[in-house]
Amino acid sequence: MVEGPAATGAPEPISMVTGGSKPVHRFLKGQPKCIGTVLVMMAVSMIMFAITMNVQSDAMTSADMYTPFWLGILLFICGVLYILGERNPSKKIITAILALSIISTIGVFWACVDFIKSIAGIHHTYWHHLSENQTEEERQHLEQHYMAVEKIERVFFCHSLIGGSLLITMTFFARAALRSSRTQAVVVMRNLPSAE
Repeated sequence: MVEGPAATGAPEPISMVTGGSKPVHRFLKGQPKCIGTVLVMMAVSMIMFAITMNVQSDAMTSADMYTPFWLGILLFICGVLYILGERNPSKKIITAILALSIISTIGVFWACVDFIKSIAGIHHTYWHHLSENQTEEERQHLEQHYMAVEKIERVFFCHSLIGGSLLITMTFFARAALRSSRTQAVVVMRNLPSAE
């Protein structure tokens, strides 16, 4: 609040209040726009790979459980919120970012378990289908089929680990931004009143 001289011309003290109740600048130190862009790109690539993973396989993949789809959607929403949070940092959007980051971090851990189960299942199915009476060409065909799917699952697992570390980082920055701090008031006085 700034008060200027009165209409009568008598000088009055000028007081300015600086600072605020929430230090949102702490959130901006985390570069949310850059991290949001990375999360959006990871989410789009995860969803695109999951669409191509719908292969005719008797092994249970994570795409059959829709894990890459819902994890990609969570990462996409978080990325968009991070980008919006840098453009317009407010208490409401940072609170939403904190809540969704925590939910998405839990989702990442759940997805990692699904990806590990899928990798182990594909590996088990591959070894189960191998037999001694198969030709070398049949073995190569099985290996190409199952190992390609397993490698995509490993890519999903790496994406989820990287996404999880970015989500945890932004959770800490959002929490620091929402942490209460004392309101600081600075009073600047001009034309001090006389000692009379």
